[in-house]
Amino acid sequence: MTCLEAQSNIMAFIEKKLPDDVIPDFVKHMRYCKNCREELEIYYTLIVGMHQVDNNQELSQNFAKDLENELNRLEHRVKQAKRFKFSTFGLVFGVAVVFLFFVYNQCLDKVYNIEQRMKLEAQGDTYFYDTFGLEMSVCLNDIVQEVQIAQKPKESTFYEKLREYQLTHPESEETESDE
Repeated sequence: MTCLEAQSNIMAFIEKKLPDDVIPDFVKHMRYCKNCREELEIYYTLIVGMHQVDNNQELSQNFAKDLENELNRLEHRVKQAKRFKFSTFGLVFGVAVVFLFFVYNQCLDKVYNIEQRMKLEAQGDTYFYDTFGLEMSVCLNDIVQEVQIAQKPKESTFYEKLREYQLTHPESEETESDE
């Protein structure tokens, strides 16, 4: 900000009507330019003092300190606005990254499922069906039959049934030997 621009904004600053986009440059310029700072102090003392007299308020004892406090307040407000913008941006960015991550995973799942379905359709009934053909289906039938036979309950012979009965009913032997 140039000295001419800063001096043209002095009245807006004193009336607290300085636009938000001008405040950071105005405060920075007033901190580092001695000529503009002196002019601001003069105008601030005159206008604020006249305003206090017109409204029958108690006159300030130290206008320079009041001016410094007002500049500090504006500078603090600008810093808070910047922090808010950065934190909002960070939050929105974080949410966007998480959202994109989930969308990316959903797309990967869909692509994986499509590829698996295409593989299964291309393979046919069995993985090696194209190579072995009918021999493979014959082997599958044999395997199924072997499993069914293995799971079938085994038939016991007469002697095995008798021995099993004697083990489960020992009292019947005692009655036979007593007779």
